[in-house]
Amino acid sequence: MTFLNPLALLALAAAAIPILVHLFHFRRPQRVAFSSLAFLKELQQTALQRLRIRQWLLLLLRTLALVCLVLAFARPVLRGPLASWAGGGTPPVVGLVVDNSPSMAVRDAGGAYFAQARTIAAGILAQLDPDARVCLVPVAGAAMTPEPVPRDVAEEQLRLLTIRHGARTLAAALRAAYACVQQVQAPAVLYAIGDLQASTLIDSLAQPVAEPLLALLIPVGGQTPANLAITDVRIVSRIIEQGQPVRIEATLANFGTAAAEGVVATLSLEEQRVAQASVDLPPGGTARVTLITSPARRGWLPGVVELLQPDALLEDNTRYLVLHVPEVRRLLLVAGAQARTDYLELALSPEIRQERVRFEITRIPEEALPATALDGYDVVGLVGLHDLSSGEVATLARYVAEGGGLLFFPGADGRLEDYRRLLEALGAGQVRGFVGNWNGTTPIGTFDRMDLAHPLFEGLFVQLPGQRAIRTERPAVYFALNYAPGSGLEQTLIRLSNGLPLLQEVRHGAGRVLLWTTAPDPAWSELPLRGLFVPLLYRSVFYLAGSEEEAQDALTAGMPARIRLQAFPADAVPELVGPDGQVYRAEPERQGGARWARFEPGPAQPGIYELRAGNQVVRRVAVNPAVAESDLRPEASEAAVRRLQEQTGLSVTLLEVPEASPQAVAAALRQAQVGVELWNVFLGLALGLLVLEMLVALRTRIETVTAGNA
Repeated sequence: MTFLNPLALLALAAAAIPILVHLFHFRRPQRVAFSSLAFLKELQQTALQRLRIRQWLLLLLRTLALVCLVLAFARPVLRGPLASWAGGGTPPVVGLVVDNSPSMAVRDAGGAYFAQARTIAAGILAQLDPDARVCLVPVAGAAMTPEPVPRDVAEEQLRLLTIRHGARTLAAALRAAYACVQQVQAPAVLYAIGDLQASTLIDSLAQPVAEPLLALLIPVGGQTPANLAITDVRIVSRIIEQGQPVRIEATLANFGTAAAEGVVATLSLEEQRVAQASVDLPPGGTARVTLITSPARRGWLPGVVELLQPDALLEDNTRYLVLHVPEVRRLLLVAGAQARTDYLELALSPEIRQERVRFEITRIPEEALPATALDGYDVVGLVGLHDLSSGEVATLARYVAEGGGLLFFPGADGRLEDYRRLLEALGAGQVRGFVGNWNGTTPIGTFDRMDLAHPLFEGLFVQLPGQRAIRTERPAVYFALNYAPGSGLEQTLIRLSNGLPLLQEVRHGAGRVLLWTTAPDPAWSELPLRGLFVPLLYRSVFYLAGSEEEAQDALTAGMPARIRLQAFPADAVPELVGPDGQVYRAEPERQGGARWARFEPGPAQPGIYELRAGNQVVRRVAVNPAVAESDLRPEASEAAVRRLQEQTGLSVTLLEVPEASPQAVAAALRQAQVGVELWNVFLGLALGLLVLEMLVALRTRIETVTAGNA
């Protein structure tokens, strides 16, 4: 606490007057004639003690009243956080952090949060000296200039600032502002203006700054508006064909405090509404809805799931997706010297498929595998390989991990040690040898149990009326690998009657492996001769070819984008073209056996983007907003201050601006620079003490007269 009129404190010496009067002002004793001492004996000693206590209390009240009056005239002030900075002779440098994330589009009685934040920021700039330097740092997007700029330049930058995706945490933005202001050797102060959205205050990277600079946190908004959002859209069906039902699952969330009933979600494909569903959402809860459609054509079909109810934040009511109905699937068959692939090729031939989808099958001997680039194929089929080198094992494992599909059939003359090394690299189980007799006549087992809930068998079998269970063919198996499943990400899709797996799925990275323990050869089993073989093989290739990246939303607006380049021309430059025509270019990079394109900065806005090679559209990708932006719940101001102090090491202080207006900003800054005057408090205390002194003095006078009469 300081004083605006410190010379008035000299008058505190007047507080000694009541003390001096009390100590040195004695009445002269008067002689009183008594006929008897009986009257003195009747005087109550307790009454005299009470009078003495009240006299000391009067002395204290009079002294304190004088002290409070003197302090009121001295104009005491509680200094504001900017008091040490204001009044410096050097032109200051200011770091101005403005929250421009999508959540700032929310409105309240004062208008949109972002408009309020920009008004407050403009008010702060207006209070600076013309020669002050400013670092304007938005929460979403990089600073417009890497160094402090003059005030008028910062005002123009502020006018151009818009809401953007890809927001970083508030702590990260403050650290960026700190690094900027440190370029100027001058008194510095940081301002941070935002809605204190709790998700933007979570920062696992705590990096304290070198100097605990002052940072003023100015909140806007502060409410928790009702907001519904689509937080996820997943294409559940793994096998997508023209004219066949495709199941799409959308996750809806209610971030408000009241229940939302009858929330309607719609699915549009190529701008045509094709499905809708409704659900009730409890406050703070989520629910999933299933939307089913049958694509009418092949290709990369743009789609969107939308909520029909308006709410506080409209942008998260829309989520984009791309449904890929393949026109061609590329299959690489790597055949061993003794392997039969004729049944495989016949099953995938145009005559059998009836042009439902086109397969491009490339057959190579196993000796050509090391020299073949795998990233140009959707599925690699290994049929009866004799051996695998360590380099081939590593290449195949990397291909699967990056999203490729692997179809494995053993060979009767295959080296089990090489098979074991491949399965170990894929995180699968163990091969213990073979069971049965090759080209034998005595079965070791038959089909016993299928996991019919798996997408591979979806729609493959029909349960006829009156049947208790689905009936399937039960071909005999004469010869097979003795495979023991591991503890990784795998499941048995078809089990033999002897308990051994016949078809095993292994998940590795972003890809999948379908491991057959028999070969597509009548010498191993009856399967190639049964009607089940063709659709099962067809669906196996189709299932493996549908990568997770194609089926799910992969890109987030405002964040760097990384896309795998499959079937992309080798000499072309990848271009990502947005719905607004903006073009993002990237140089291809090779990682392992795959080619990738990294776009940094990534797509700025949500929507459907085209990946192009020149004028050719190679594929489409969906770009969606970050889910964290949908949770509009703010952090309490005091908790936000503590978080930012812990995460940055800055001296963070809360600065309340009652409304977004230049006058309110000027008043708040003036109070932060000068502080709060307390003269009225001390004046009120002095008046209160004087009133109390009058009451005590009156009571003391009455008791004195009573005691004197006694």
